[in-house]
Amino acid sequence: MNLRLHHVRLILPLAALSLAISAEEVQVPRLDYYLPAQAKYDPAIPTPQQALGYQVGDWHLHHHELLSYCQQVAAASDRVTLTEYARSHGRRPLLYLTITAPENHAQLDSMRKAHVQRALNPKQENADVQQAPLVIWMGYGVHGNEPSASNAAVLLAYHLAAARDPATVQLLQRCIILLEPCLNPDGFDRFADWTNSHRGRFPSDHRADQEHQEGWPSGRSNYYWFDLNRDWLPAVHPESQGRLRLFHEWQPNIVTDYHEMGNVNRTYFFQPGIAKMVHPLTPTQNQTLTEKMAQAHAKALDAIGSLYYTGESYDDFYIGKGSTYPDVNGAVGVLFEQASSRGFHQDTEHGRLTFPFTIRNQLTTSLSTLQSASALRTEFLDYQQTFFRESLALAAKSTIKAHIVAAPGDTVRLADFLALLKQHHISAFRPAASIKANGKTFSSRESLVIPSEQRQHRLIQAMFETRTQFASNIFYDVSAWHLPSAYGLHHATLEALPAASPQEPPRPSGRLIGADPAYAYVFSWEPRYAPRALFALLAAKVRCWTAGRPFEVTVADKKVRYTHGSIVVPVGVQSELDPTPLRRLMESIAKNNQLEVRALTTGYLGSVPDLGSPTFSPVTPTRVLLVVGPGITSTTAGDVWHQFDQVWQSPITQVQSSQFSTSLLRDFTTVILAGASVSSFSASARSAVEAWVSHGGNLIAIGSTVSSLATQDWCKIELIKATHPVHNTQPPSPYDQAAEVRTAKEVNGAIVRAHFDPTHPLTYGFAKRGPDLHLMRDGTTYLKPAASSYLNPLIYTAEPLVSGFASPANQTAMRGSTPLQVKVVGSGRVIFFTDNPVFRGHWLGTEKLLANALFFGPLVSSSGGAEEEENATTSTTETTQ
Repeated sequence: MNLRLHHVRLILPLAALSLAISAEEVQVPRLDYYLPAQAKYDPAIPTPQQALGYQVGDWHLHHHELLSYCQQVAAASDRVTLTEYARSHGRRPLLYLTITAPENHAQLDSMRKAHVQRALNPKQENADVQQAPLVIWMGYGVHGNEPSASNAAVLLAYHLAAARDPATVQLLQRCIILLEPCLNPDGFDRFADWTNSHRGRFPSDHRADQEHQEGWPSGRSNYYWFDLNRDWLPAVHPESQGRLRLFHEWQPNIVTDYHEMGNVNRTYFFQPGIAKMVHPLTPTQNQTLTEKMAQAHAKALDAIGSLYYTGESYDDFYIGKGSTYPDVNGAVGVLFEQASSRGFHQDTEHGRLTFPFTIRNQLTTSLSTLQSASALRTEFLDYQQTFFRESLALAAKSTIKAHIVAAPGDTVRLADFLALLKQHHISAFRPAASIKANGKTFSSRESLVIPSEQRQHRLIQAMFETRTQFASNIFYDVSAWHLPSAYGLHHATLEALPAASPQEPPRPSGRLIGADPAYAYVFSWEPRYAPRALFALLAAKVRCWTAGRPFEVTVADKKVRYTHGSIVVPVGVQSELDPTPLRRLMESIAKNNQLEVRALTTGYLGSVPDLGSPTFSPVTPTRVLLVVGPGITSTTAGDVWHQFDQVWQSPITQVQSSQFSTSLLRDFTTVILAGASVSSFSASARSAVEAWVSHGGNLIAIGSTVSSLATQDWCKIELIKATHPVHNTQPPSPYDQAAEVRTAKEVNGAIVRAHFDPTHPLTYGFAKRGPDLHLMRDGTTYLKPAASSYLNPLIYTAEPLVSGFASPANQTAMRGSTPLQVKVVGSGRVIFFTDNPVFRGHWLGTEKLLANALFFGPLVSSSGGAEEEENATTSTTETTQ
């Protein structure tokens, strides 16, 4: 069937600009409700209704429908090409449409190269841009449950492909438009499934209706429940990695970022945002251009009578967001936010808010973006060239000529960091010789130098700087993101650029070395993928031990030292594998996890301890349950799920608390509560967890779970409360400044430091990091240290704030408190993390804390293990006698 000829049109008169609800069922506006009245369209290009069988706004598009329509438009139009640039975790294609005049398509690659050359050759004066095209990136739907964005993108694709009016023809001659209709296909489909499944022929406009009360986890996030709009900088996910490749391949001049607001009583927002919360590295001209575009948005929304606002609510500070990352990369990012109907329609203080109305607003500002951008084309092109030229000038003036980072004992984290720099088109090299800086020695083999004087200077500065003073304390997202802290790297600044080694930075490679047959195998716990190796060994039923104290082995007359936590696999005690298949397994483990595994020929090491020492503890196989569902913060739980599934490549069982029973929990060694509200659990679920822990279970509590568990009688811990000034002064504090007062009490993403004990089982593998660890703090729960110091492996330092905002009261509460504590409950353990050790999937510097809690948490006691050793010795002696 030819969908362009055989279709059913469900229309309303154009005069009905808002939805009319008939006596029978909902109807939707016709196409010209959305599109410019003066436009004429090529009938050869299929309308969305012809292709889909229903009008945009009548139903929530699924991703496969969106993809199908884009394919049909690209096939029918000589203005459009379709390109897949990545696949999501859910294996859905991510695509973009390149839309420009047919004559531009004929020379598209050469035009792209010329554009990039003009932008990135800042040493010369601005090139002539009179005939140069403007590159505009239109991005929609990074949050899947904000569907008006992606639904509007379908209409924009149709308009740009089919409109034949002179203004559109001229626009496409002057511009190359990269239209990305859906940045988060996994979340987009999750939400479409929900709302389409709960909408009837007569939709309710009441907010409490099931259609508007999306289930857990929401469609906002991606497959692993991550917020992709926070991932431009860390680039953890394939969606973001593909997007970065596309961004740097094209170097767009403008990047739009279309969203919805959860508050239905809001109107429509477009930038500029909060003026004093623009990142200081963003040039003034960036905001000037944003303001010029804003005037066009206002005029377009005025014409259709839509309410809107600017200059409030949203900042331009965290550079890892879609509307801010472009600002430190030579482009102008612009954020749009539409109050969400979160379904077909809702009743609001402004009247009935309908899904088609939200779509029309998004399309209206999409068109005003393109029109104003075209009118300001030479200004945007000049701005981009000036941006990169000024970046080099700023670098030349800076006293910081380079940054140097190192990851002693773990070349994998260093290699991962280098890979991230390359994704952001930042150059780095290996120093020719060791360098002393900031009280540390940076060896040539384990270090990277990042020169300041390169076109990405502003981005480098934003990545490496620390800030603790701000014009405002209202942050839309985190206030700090110092990447060396995130990766657990040593970092220093250099006032002179050192010589570069002719050798590339070493690529981590795994290998098994040593004689065959082996007495035992050993590997360090310091490398990033050591936990993944241990998971694999235990899954293969290999018996493993961990070192409770350092030991040395002699290899070719050279002493090699292994620190606390190193893993030993004795050959003679294995019951599942004979020596030959065990060696093959160890070779595979070494290669797949980029580890150096040594085969030893004796257990006699010539010094204390030998391999049979009681200071080596057996590692028990883990079976882990992650609590999910209502009452759980999905993003925190998603961090944990992603860590197991993608990084450690180990299964984790997801269970809702409503399923808890004593018999179920007996199947698991560890339960993880990540961002959990324990009070929302049923009484029987709470009772089952308490019994399970007291009988030997290992419970790990992360983030807000800590304060929630503190209310449980069986798990009493002491919290420290931050004492803030009371605002009852005379005269009264200004009412309109209440938000500043309120947010001053919060800590929403600040980097803090804590001392740690490298001999403690929960900090195994950190010996070469010392003396501090940097953690990401997101919350104001402060743990009072336990009476036994052995239960507090981390203690915040006297000056804990590294970067970001934390009020003096919060810093005072933090000093001397502990971000990690163990509580002994019967024969089990509860391990409290106030700071998420796997924050957003890129906090590599602390992810091993979670692995330690899994494998070594049961080893921790209030007496440091001495009591248990003494009891074990006494029992053995009595038996012998």
